[in-house]
Amino acid sequence: MMNMRKLILLFLLMIPGVVAFGQEQKEEQEVIPMTYIKAVPRFGEGDANAFSKWVNEHKIYPEEAKKAGIQGRVTLRFTITKDGKLTNVELLRGVHPLLDEEAIRVVKSAPQKWTPGRKKGKFADVTYVFPVVFQLPKDD
Repeated sequence: MMNMRKLILLFLLMIPGVVAFGQEQKEEQEVIPMTYIKAVPRFGEGDANAFSKWVNEHKIYPEEAKKAGIQGRVTLRFTITKDGKLTNVELLRGVHPLLDEEAIRVVKSAPQKWTPGRKKGKFADVTYVFPVVFQLPKDD
């Protein structure tokens, strides 16, 4: 009975090593969070705020959401590939389907004019977490 327990324990301890050994690591395909990147992707020729500015200029606040007083921050995640393309737009935290859909639409419709990020001198895929804020004007 004791030998069987030792054998089972040994087997369980080996599983993580087998899984790690079976996974091939390729740096070129690794998606890197923006905080680990040396040169972050740039939208067009602008600075770090250029993409936020573009999104704010092109988003359309849904009329139905305005009438219902719906506002808030929609949080998206997307990747800027090593080729400078914006891909994999995902909703991380929504507010309301009307605002969520508009946030996704406007980000997906952005021009594909990104300068890719770099890590260790090579172009790299970089993941962004990006807020799209919908705020109604305050009535004074």
